Amino acid sequence: MQEPTFNPPYGGANQHVTDPAKHHGYLHLVAWSVHLGSYSEYIEGRCAEAKAAGAPADVIYERSGPGGVRTGEWVRFSSIETDTHDRAHSFVSMQEYVDELVHFQHARRKYHARRKTLPPFKSFTVTLTVPLTTTVTALNEEDARRSALAGWAQSPDGTATARLSGPPGAWVANFNGIPTVEEARR
Repeated sequence: MQEPTFNPPYGGANQHVTDPAKHHGYLHLVAWSVHLGSYSEYIEGRCAEAKAAGAPADVIYERSGPGGVRTGEWVRFSSIETDTHDRAHSFVSMQEYVDELVHFQHARRKYHARRKTLPPFKSFTVTLTVPLTTTVTALNEEDARRSALAGWAQSPDGTATARLSGPPGAWVANFNGIPTVEEARR
């Protein structure tokens, strides 16, 4: 099962507030703020203010008085008149955003509930036997084997283990027709 992704109709990655602990259920306020181009930190603050003020769940903004002073009067999504085509279109987009956010939160809850019922992941060490071929420049075949196996620990059964430096996962075996081992910089 793949973790769900949030696919809203508008907004950038640095704007979305999908965590219920951060938007406090003020989905329309999130949709309005993203529509206006606000960043997530600002949106989270506005949602916290709405919660502290006991604002209804469908508020989109707080009215401002003279000089930008907040009035404590919250405008609700349900009370906005959509008398023009442009305003109606904007509000349809906002409702689509809210619907996607609700869908995403439901899918994420389901995903995490399912993950809790699965057994925990375990770490495994898997040994792969792979024929490797390389070309080296040497004086003779014995010298070529020594050069090719430099950095490899030979076992009595003829197999070898590579000694690769770096943190775990820093090296990746890459098999594209010709087996090679190459470093993956991350």
